[in-house]
Amino acid sequence: MGLTRREAEVVNETIPALRQHGEHISTVFYKSMLRDHPELNHYFNSVNMHTGRQPRALTELILAFASNIVNISELTPKLERVAQKHASLVIHPEHYEIVAKYLIRAFSAVLGPAMTPEVNAAWTKAYWLMANMLTGRESIIYKNFGNWTYWRTFTISSKTAETAEGDIVSFNLRPLDGQPLPPFKPGQYVTIRLKIKGLKYSQLRQYSLSDAPRSHSYRITVKRDIGASGDAASTTTTTTTPPRSRFGSPDLDGPPMSSAASSASDSSIGSVRPHRPGLVSGVLIDDFQVGDNMELTHPAGEFFLDTEDANTTSPVVLISAGAGAAPLYSMLKTVKEQKNGRPMSWIHASRHDAPFREKVEKIAQADPANVRVKFFRSRLADGDVISLTSRFQEDFIGLNWEDLWLQDKTTQYFVCGPEKFMLEIGHHLQKNAIPVERIKYELYSVGSFAMSKY
Repeated sequence: MGLTRREAEVVNETIPALRQHGEHISTVFYKSMLRDHPELNHYFNSVNMHTGRQPRALTELILAFASNIVNISELTPKLERVAQKHASLVIHPEHYEIVAKYLIRAFSAVLGPAMTPEVNAAWTKAYWLMANMLTGRESIIYKNFGNWTYWRTFTISSKTAETAEGDIVSFNLRPLDGQPLPPFKPGQYVTIRLKIKGLKYSQLRQYSLSDAPRSHSYRITVKRDIGASGDAASTTTTTTTPPRSRFGSPDLDGPPMSSAASSASDSSIGSVRPHRPGLVSGVLIDDFQVGDNMELTHPAGEFFLDTEDANTTSPVVLISAGAGAAPLYSMLKTVKEQKNGRPMSWIHASRHDAPFREKVEKIAQADPANVRVKFFRSRLADGDVISLTSRFQEDFIGLNWEDLWLQDKTTQYFVCGPEKFMLEIGHHLQKNAIPVERIKYELYSVGSFAMSKY
């Protein structure tokens, strides 16, 4: 049952005050919740918590939901993204109970006397409307996962550097139980769980699958993010999301603490600082070798190319920067293995060496009539820089209609990379009369990415 008119009015009247103090709400909420439930630290990316991105994301979600309470359909894509992430993180209904308690308490701290019993009841009801929508969707996702709804141990069967610099590395992973793996939709991700020496809590990260579905193995691709300072030793990072699992599976025997982990230690206190960016990706790239184990959850995610209709002829344009190539390469491989002659374009920007370049060019050489390939240099591939310091914009705008398949009104566009990069690409496509409905974006961080009509 939805909110009554009066309840909706009460909620809307308090949204401005809550939005104004959103940062404070986030701080109060997470601080008190994690103080009383430290086991929940397993679910949150310590870097995102330290920067405030994770706390802001939850506050923004509930306020956005309340603002659109009479038109929830507007939030369907955002809620789907959250539900997919929660399923990948093994979030269950009991976690929503904990969040409700501390979130409403944080609202009360901000509103003070304005948090009357009527306001409290209205906001509690609004929260549970959203929570029930998410748990309902998540239960369906878990059902679709079949028997694999928890952590599963995988062994690294091969490790491959995808760039000359070695900053992007792929890991082929085979299930330790030897059982066949379920197929996934190209573009989806998995969550990995690691125990790192010096850290009290498990570290969980999400990485895109970067190959066509195989029944015997999955492949993930990890980028060492050098951060804004360019100091690879101190700022290597993964660019994904929160952790999960408070249900206590057995610890895995991992490799010794890496140089990346060591660099994150504060010699004065002798402990690893979990909020140091790059800790997990650095450990993976530097220390994890063939034969080492890690835990994964079932593939999930709302960013994918639907390939179930093998007869479709709609062109697909894949536009990426840096490690954003990973989920798009999965799409390219999957479509080409179907051998249905579907037209595709691969457009990639990178500051240095481009991942998968030789593989992509080999695919194009085998099917030049249907696969177009363009590579560019751009600092936009590294992060959300404010200014363009390369010829990327000029080069991209110079692409012809055939490269972007603009002549076909059914072409689908998939974009993955830093936010600034995706904004530039989205604006250019919209200026060429591509409707937003045919452009899909993958954001490698918590929060949301919104492309308004240009």
